[in-house]
Amino acid sequence: MHVEVRVTRTDTGATTQIRIDRAEMRKDYASWDDALKEAQQLELVNVVEASAAQVLPPGMPLHTSTDIQSANFTRHGFTSEKLPPPQ
Repeated sequence: MHVEVRVTRTDTGATTQIRIDRAEMRKDYASWDDALKEAQQLELVNVVEASAAQVLPPGMPLHTSTDIQSANFTRHGFTSEKLPPPQ
């Protein structure tokens, strides 16, 4: 399954958004480090990407994509968001 990933540092911590086909899910975190740690655990980012993200300035998101076998993101606290229909 192909997954697009965006991890963004926010004023209150961080947000991870994932897009699979036409579905999008997100999860908020108390800190940037927590978001990157879980993204690594879920295999959304690799060690090199997580290390590189540490030097990104606030507000500059980490964009990446990955192929994973299977995942139940709702089990990890992600919530679904509706996407607009294709134009």
